[in-house]
Amino acid sequence: MLQRVKNLLNNNQVIVENFGYISLLQIFVVLIPLLTYPYLVRVLGKELYGLVITAQVVASYASLAIDFGFKRVSAKDVSIHRGDKDKLSEIVSSVLVVRGLICLVSFLIYIGVINIVASYNEHFYLFIFSFLLVFNELLFPQFYFQGIEKMKRISFINIGTKTLFVALIFIFIKSQSDYYLVPLLTAIGYFLGGVISLYIIFIKDGLNFFIPSYDRLKYYTVDAFPIFSTKVVASIKDKFSYILVGSFVGMSEVVIYDLGSKFTNLLVKPVTTLSMVLFPKMAKDRNVDLFWKVLKYSFLAMIVLIAITNIILPKLVLLFIGESIDLLPLRVFLIAPLFLSVSSYISSNIIIAFGHNKYIFYSILVTTFVYVSLTLLAYYNNMLDSVLVFIGITVVSYISEFVYRIYVSVKISNQRIKQTD
Repeated sequence: MLQRVKNLLNNNQVIVENFGYISLLQIFVVLIPLLTYPYLVRVLGKELYGLVITAQVVASYASLAIDFGFKRVSAKDVSIHRGDKDKLSEIVSSVLVVRGLICLVSFLIYIGVINIVASYNEHFYLFIFSFLLVFNELLFPQFYFQGIEKMKRISFINIGTKTLFVALIFIFIKSQSDYYLVPLLTAIGYFLGGVISLYIIFIKDGLNFFIPSYDRLKYYTVDAFPIFSTKVVASIKDKFSYILVGSFVGMSEVVIYDLGSKFTNLLVKPVTTLSMVLFPKMAKDRNVDLFWKVLKYSFLAMIVLIAITNIILPKLVLLFIGESIDLLPLRVFLIAPLFLSVSSYISSNIIIAFGHNKYIFYSILVTTFVYVSLTLLAYYNNMLDSVLVFIGITVVSYISEFVYRIYVSVKISNQRIKQTD
């Protein structure tokens, strides 16, 4: 199986090179937080670290708004116009201007939320510093590097800044009273990474920053809006569970839910990395055969990875939490990567790449309906007192998303085949 995948990638040396660099990047993106996880749980305790995670989740809604779907949609525009510096300048400038405006509005709303919610206001500096995590979306134009297929730059920038973050955590977080510094130290790394990437784009690559016309800003905003809408609705099931777990079960259980989520993100990285690397090629060539071949091998590879993780799960839990816990919630969560990885691959490499963005939104509506319905059912039956219930609801939602997107991918594939006949 691996040899066949290798043969597929050997047809394009750029894909192979970018896959290597972005794989290295994704390993660091996932492993760096995991390196600090056991340390922070031990120093802060599960209850306080659960609060830190909750603050970051609340701030992530601002990050979601600031990105506005540009990370995915604008990569396609950059890929198409990679040889035109004037057009690239327009794309990058438009995205940065729109993101800046959204950031200002998001901050005002965020401050209002902190002042309204008493438990958030009690830890004011923690939540304020957590907002600074938006630097990753505000300043770091990943879509540009992905679109021009130069992932070496983005990899080294991220590895450097995230290594700095780890060092700062171990240097400055020494007791529970330092908990509010966790998001601040992370934000420092994001800020430096953003500044360096902008230097490369506007100095090294020679692009020009300017304030685009209202029509251009409107065009790129409208183009990204379907993806933004999708991500907003998706956040209901992907992020709100953290807040619900903290409210109904306890902050210490937020750590369990978060650990399961981090294992899931780690397992899906190989597929999402390959998906990211293939996206520019799929957007240009719209190769249906390549799409289905990669999907099949990705699904099989994910089964193997999940099986291995289940075998070593007891040791992983002791490593990250430092104590034995009921493994059933985490084993249930490990079902999710099988469906989530393939679902994400479908969304990028056939739905978005082939220009059918609306189906992403429709799929999220379906899965969110499933999530909300199951959550309300559990609430009215007084079942929201266990993290296992929230995990089960999340997994079922991912499965429903997978089923819908498989249906859509078959539909798009058949349309593409008819067009080429």
